[in-house]
Amino acid sequence: MKKLLALLLVLFTGTMLFAATGSYVVEAVVGNVTYEAAPGKFEKVAVGQELSASTVLKTGLNSSVDINFDGKKITIKAKQNGTVESLYVAAAPAKGGLKMQSIAKTNAQNTEGVREGVATASSRASEAKEDFTWEE
Repeated sequence: MKKLLALLLVLFTGTMLFAATGSYVVEAVVGNVTYEAAPGKFEKVAVGQELSASTVLKTGLNSSVDINFDGKKITIKAKQNGTVESLYVAAAPAKGGLKMQSIAKTNAQNTEGVREGVATASSRASEAKEDFTWEE
């Protein structure tokens, strides 16, 4: 019985330490940004304030908040509402994949390294029009 109690105590302590490793710190606030201090009661967010992952944030019109989590800074833009964690994840850039800028740079250079124009939807449509004979 004592071994079981000791094991449960160690597991509980470990999970609490793991859950408390990172905190969301407010670095900058622009406009009207509030957090839910109590159910139904919202207060203004202050610079330097630490927020938990489950804290509900609201950003007003033309408002934003910069939040730092484990050295990564993310800006949550205007008219957002949700928990700090969900807003942080939604605002974080997607990992992996290709960025449009890298695709444009790759396609815009030919083998000699000379930059060429990047095709747009309208230019591709006008090129496709040449493939057919049109009767007017």
